[in-house]
Amino acid sequence: MLEFKQWLEAAQTQAWRSKKKEIISFWKSLPNNLPLIPYNIVPKGHQGSVHAYDGIRVTGSRQFVNASISRLKDMLNYEADNTKLYLLYHQQVDKNAHNPMPNSFVFYVHVKERTKKQ
Repeated sequence: MLEFKQWLEAAQTQAWRSKKKEIISFWKSLPNNLPLIPYNIVPKGHQGSVHAYDGIRVTGSRQFVNASISRLKDMLNYEADNTKLYLLYHQQVDKNAHNPMPNSFVFYVHVKERTKKQ
């Protein structure tokens, strides 16, 4: 049996994950229409991956992506004086054949700190 300190150290190295049943229960418990407020935004001057920052990724058919992002219009408020939106929306490409995938699209949105205009 692990000592408490060993257990604690081991627990901190494993990524958090929830089971489907827990996710559904949690999802149902959330109030409707919570405001979309990104707390961990991409800092100005950041280069490279933005996956560690608050953001939204939607994948699927164009119809599904469009319907999903129509529900995310709160995010448009972050195209403002101090922040801007980092947006990507494109058709997926098959990595092996390098051909566009006919019904596969991806949309990303992140909020970035805006560089002050001089």
